[in-house]
Amino acid sequence: MLWGDLLWIICSYLIGSVPFAFLIARMRGIDLREVGTRNIGGSNVWHSVGKLEGTIATILDIGKGALAVGVAQRLGLPLWAQAASAVAVVAGHNWPPMLRFQGGRGIGASLGAMLLLVPKAMGVALIFYALGFFSRALGLGVAVGLLILPLATWCLGYGTMATIVAAIMFIFMVIRRLTGIGVLEEIKASKEKGRLIAYRVLFDNNYGLGRLS
Repeated sequence: MLWGDLLWIICSYLIGSVPFAFLIARMRGIDLREVGTRNIGGSNVWHSVGKLEGTIATILDIGKGALAVGVAQRLGLPLWAQAASAVAVVAGHNWPPMLRFQGGRGIGASLGAMLLLVPKAMGVALIFYALGFFSRALGLGVAVGLLILPLATWCLGYGTMATIVAAIMFIFMVIRRLTGIGVLEEIKASKEKGRLIAYRVLFDNNYGLGRLS
């Protein structure tokens, strides 16, 4: 069974590495790495390509996260393998070989994975996602939601392993917000590195709440 568990974890990474947002944008003749936030994700597709395309990309990203954990559960894999599948699918989205390991932030993929792994805790996080969306500060809502997710996971009794996975989702988001295309160069060139890093982690932009679009 161990080899079967490991095989599905590898498959989860490969599923996550399919860059739906990038492919959808390319079908419209647009390279996401050169427009908007330059992020390979549904949000950038929404703003740089179109709302329909962005919605489709987001649904597909959520779907691949749900697929990785859902199949692991359906196959009766142990909890550690389900947890590892969740981490692997988001890692695949964030660091896809097809795009030289420069992918998205993993927000959609982590949402799909955690909805199946820790549904009630992810429901708590989604409240903050929604607040961010409707207040036109989605980046902040996602950051707060993912920060709360490990605490909600623990308090709702999902256990240590699931809590660790929830924390990893937050860490992955922070890493990608700080290492996206062109971000490190901007941080190095900035005279206010601390502020820029804080803006990137909290808002996923360079200006905080100063400009809402």
